[in-house]
Amino acid sequence: MEHTAPPRLPGGLVWRTRLAKILDEGVRHSVTLVSAGPGWGKTALVASWAAARSISGPVAWLTLDAQHNDPHAFWCDLLLSMHTAGAVPSGAPLPGVDADEAGYRHAFMAAVSDAAAPVVVVLDDLHEVTDDKVLAELGTAMRTRRARFVLIARREPALALHRFRLAGDLTEIRAAGLGFQLAEATELLALESRSMPSDRLAALVRRNEGWPAGLRLALDAPDPARADEIVEDYLLREVLGEQPDEIRRFLLRTSIPDRICGELAEALTGRPHGHMTLEDLARDNLFIERTGNGRWFRYHGLFRSALRRRAARRWPDATANLHLAAAGWYETAGNPLAAVTHAVAAGEWDLIAAVTVRSGLAMLGSADRPEFVEALRRIPPARLGMTAELAVCAAILSYAQGDLAAVPRRLAVARSLLGGKAEAAGSEVASALAVLEAGAVIRWQGDMPRLVRATTALLADLSRLSFDRAPALSQFRAVALNSKGAGLLWSGRYDYADRYLWAAASTARTADVPHLEINSFGLLSLLAVMQGALREALDHAAVAENVARRIDAEGRLGITPAYLARALVESERGREPQAEEALRRGLHAGGELPEATLSILAGLIRIRLTLDRGETAGARTMLSQLRAEAGPPMVAAQVDRLLGITGAEIQLGLGNPAWVLREYTARPGLVPAEQICLARAHLATGNLPAASDLLARVQDSPDRVSVVGAWILTALSADTQGRSSVASEALGRALAVAEPEQIRRPFRIFDTQRMMVLAERQQWLTELHGPVGDGVLAEITGEIPVILGVQAAGPLSEREIDVLQYLPTVLTAAEIAENLNISVNTVKAHMRSIYRKLGAGRRREAVVTARQAGLI
Repeated sequence: MEHTAPPRLPGGLVWRTRLAKILDEGVRHSVTLVSAGPGWGKTALVASWAAARSISGPVAWLTLDAQHNDPHAFWCDLLLSMHTAGAVPSGAPLPGVDADEAGYRHAFMAAVSDAAAPVVVVLDDLHEVTDDKVLAELGTAMRTRRARFVLIARREPALALHRFRLAGDLTEIRAAGLGFQLAEATELLALESRSMPSDRLAALVRRNEGWPAGLRLALDAPDPARADEIVEDYLLREVLGEQPDEIRRFLLRTSIPDRICGELAEALTGRPHGHMTLEDLARDNLFIERTGNGRWFRYHGLFRSALRRRAARRWPDATANLHLAAAGWYETAGNPLAAVTHAVAAGEWDLIAAVTVRSGLAMLGSADRPEFVEALRRIPPARLGMTAELAVCAAILSYAQGDLAAVPRRLAVARSLLGGKAEAAGSEVASALAVLEAGAVIRWQGDMPRLVRATTALLADLSRLSFDRAPALSQFRAVALNSKGAGLLWSGRYDYADRYLWAAASTARTADVPHLEINSFGLLSLLAVMQGALREALDHAAVAENVARRIDAEGRLGITPAYLARALVESERGREPQAEEALRRGLHAGGELPEATLSILAGLIRIRLTLDRGETAGARTMLSQLRAEAGPPMVAAQVDRLLGITGAEIQLGLGNPAWVLREYTARPGLVPAEQICLARAHLATGNLPAASDLLARVQDSPDRVSVVGAWILTALSADTQGRSSVASEALGRALAVAEPEQIRRPFRIFDTQRMMVLAERQQWLTELHGPVGDGVLAEITGEIPVILGVQAAGPLSEREIDVLQYLPTVLTAAEIAENLNISVNTVKAHMRSIYRKLGAGRRREAVVTARQAGLI
């Protein structure tokens, strides 16, 4: 009778609503499979659900064991379960005692067919049945539409379930669904009148991966510190202990890595058919699951921990060899971080060094950086100077930890240990040293001509290497291209910089070095800003930021140029809060020891923001301090140029155009931004022809920020000469260039009072349409048109019409009064009446509304 009735439910059982709903939905279809390893609460779940469901209809239950591999016993007990559940009318006859298996099977099928409603049949421990005939007959019975089978098993049964799956007639609940969630674990404690801090309970749920038996064992452990040990002992007894010797050896050896695949399993066990064995173990729900749709599997964390503990006890001397085998396999498979991690576990420091020489720079520029650096820290300090390769590890470690002063010393040690081989063509160690020196020493010091020379020579050397002699060749090339692009950028050689930075970005993506891709696009963003292309700069910065977001590197060193470029763009657009935020993020990403050039650029951005706030004297003091930091060993023509431009803007703000004239008048090869500063100085000293000549040259420049400045200065110059039409045309051209790029800064720093007058005059002559707040003129004047369309309070009087005609001009109320021979107070009264009648809040709104009404 115990086989043909549901098990007795224990006290304190959590009602699992979400899974009960799945079972309710499942029995609307032919088959529901509840499959997981031991301790996942399969039987308890279905039994509690069946007890609740029995109110609405009978549930036949059969708990199977080895005896049910006999077809006669199987069908006899299954029919008996139907009678026990009341699914067969009372008094219905059973087959005689001499009936064969077929008689019981036909009686079962007849009972199902005669039932008033579809019958739910639960088969618990179906994994105990392996007889082909029983399973084949059960498969036939499952195809009837009058029965709803719920199959409970530790492994997927050998039934044609794929047919039901394809037809959408199969519901599945596996370990992932059976795992306890935090709310269910909390309810479990509450049923037992127990409590636990939520963070500790959540940690237990995560540690057990929701496994109910493990969670229960951990909660009931007399000593919480031994909870994991108690759970692991259970797994070793109930799971590992039930396996044949060959599978036990397989499990112990393949528990060494965090993930396992067939080829790695074969390398660790020395036996073939690794993938097939893993597939079988996963099918048997042996606390192993496939990760994704690929070839990789993972053991349950506690099971893996238990296996490792048993392996260490059983083979104390072999564990290191298993780690070494894993390291070799991972390096061959192209996973250097895993290779280094296992080499650390094996204590194989020379292997770590060899992998680092081949792939360390790539890992340093990837999302694996933290784990890689932590692995290098595990190398005993005394070993770091024993070979050239280990000295390379020491140099990379110093660089990664921000100890840049130690990097040249470490590289010198590596070169001395390398000896005469350093000059040998094809030496991978020599290439690694050259790449490190260029990227971690010369570039950080800011000697850009030297950086360009060093990377040019390095790229030539790399071109003579082949991938079989230097597997890290693509990574080395990405670093060299990126550093040469940076050197060309800071040398002011824009065209060449653009070419090399694009090549670096492409190579970095191909070589899977995302940090270099981020840095390359950040430098391209800076290059675009320096060329006055704000939208292009933001596009490049966005690419860098998106890649950084994908690999969680938004606060890493490589993205600093992108943030600084964004700060410059926001400054040019007059958005100081956004510029300040971008600068803050750039400084944070740059750390305490950023590249020398980027450190100076960050300082220049801060000075610019200070200058734009009108704090000219403070900006001058800050610039003096910054110049002191820009000395040797830094040699960067572009930094010098930016320092000079900032200094010129400060001197012009202080009313000292003579300083600018001394600096720039005789200097050849001025860039557009420098020509703008010189033109401003000529205008300030009244040398209009010299200014006009410079501005005409800038107006044809591709530097759109400078072009806007040139047209604004042309407008101001023409206004000074009383040529209002020329001034209006020039300002219109400035606006046309500025609007697509949202350039605002030049309108705010060039003679702001006269700029306001010109803008207001231009506004009278220009109809602005669009959402409130759009348009450069509206931002300059603060006069934002509001289109109302109708008069609000009656027609205007004749005198109000007279006053209205003067409102589009730049005349003040007093000047209007003088022209109309009336008092100022009368004019102001008329203006207030006009605003009220037109429904306007200010003068500009009144003019726009009057134009729309045809009054002016």
